[in-house]
Amino acid sequence: MVVTRIPEQRQDLQNHPGLSLAVEQGVTREDVNAGRLVVSGCYEEEAIQSLGAGRRHGHVLLPEGVSVAPDDIIEVDVVGAEQGTARYFGRYVQKSAAGEQGYFPYRYSVSGKAFRCGAVSPEGRMRVEVYSTAKSWDYDFAKAEALRNEQIDDRELEQRRIVIGECSPGVDSWAIWKVRLPAGLDVEVGDYLEAVAGSYEASRSHGPLSQALRKVAAPPGDEFIQTQGRSTVSCKATARAVVGD
Repeated sequence: MVVTRIPEQRQDLQNHPGLSLAVEQGVTREDVNAGRLVVSGCYEEEAIQSLGAGRRHGHVLLPEGVSVAPDDIIEVDVVGAEQGTARYFGRYVQKSAAGEQGYFPYRYSVSGKAFRCGAVSPEGRMRVEVYSTAKSWDYDFAKAEALRNEQIDDRELEQRRIVIGECSPGVDSWAIWKVRLPAGLDVEVGDYLEAVAGSYEASRSHGPLSQALRKVAAPPGDEFIQTQGRSTVSCKATARAVVGD
């Protein structure tokens, strides 16, 4: 596998960041199955430069008996936010209204316009647009990831003993792994590793992390696979010793 990231703090470990805050705030699978967890957000007009930029996005928990639909504008209490990102978790307060001045043209939106982020009140309330209802399988992935991440302590992150690796198990697919490095093995982004595979990051399993064995030489071109427009090393690539080992 190839090293694609070296996380430095806990939030960098998230492969399912959209639901991580909801999981941390105690949202259950039953909440998701009941349709009480919705995906929502708004856009900072001045910050938009490309797809997804300048967007606050997060999940909102609805009270029992309350229903909303895509495009509804709702007021929420922000009770969880991720430091250094625009992700939030909120609790529903009430439906709200928005006039044309609440939107601006945005070509990446399905409707051709985006709901403009307003100021967050001193009480931590803001208005956001409802996008969709959270899915149970996404919750399962995020919950399993949280349990996998509990196997990693902060000291390992400080010492760069945890890296994110990637390889392709087949045509048009790839797998992402959290990998623990043995003492004495230092790697950088772009290095190749031979490793014992653990649970991959789009998985409901909360089994062990992958364990790196050694750094290896870059595989030849015929051991790469085209995965949705980019070339990714095969998970079955032959591990060749680095010159000088």
